[in-house]
Amino acid sequence: MTAGDVRQALQNAVGENRVVVVDLGGLTFCDCTGLSALLAAARTAQAGDVELRLCAVPHFLARILRLSGTRGSFTIEGRHGPS
Repeated sequence: MTAGDVRQALQNAVGENRVVVVDLGGLTFCDCTGLSALLAAARTAQAGDVELRLCAVPHFLARILRLSGTRGSFTIEGRHGPS
């Protein structure tokens, strides 16, 4: 799945729900385009009063969110996996 696919799926989910839970348990890689897709969904969610939750966040993504100062854009329910 590409970042564009993720961006579209997240935008659709945020537009149709009050709470969106994104299970990242199978995520093995995330670059700046993936982060951008997550942040675009977070902005759309915030504008629509939708809660966007990330669960099973891999350590490497938790670190990216922390280092980029974007961790506060999401509700994070759990972390797993190697760094």
